[in-house]
Amino acid sequence: MPPDDGKPARGAPGNGGNWGAGDLGEVYFEFRPVGNYMRVNAIHAATGFETFVLGPLTANRSDLQMLALRKLKTSLASRT
Repeated sequence: MPPDDGKPARGAPGNGGNWGAGDLGEVYFEFRPVGNYMRVNAIHAATGFETFVLGPLTANRSDLQMLALRKLKTSLASRT
């Protein structure tokens, strides 16, 4: 489960690390509660490109993180 200390979680470079970053390299995640929702930002370290998803506060944090990562991968792929 991602850390709950207010700091972004990091995916390791290369092989995907703990969070499935794959060939993206380092990806940072930020979790911020917004009302009854959790906002999860996924930031690609090499480019600074960022996406976010919203989910219920009761959702599993790792599920929200994987959703944000998939959205980041899709967004980066469509930019090329």
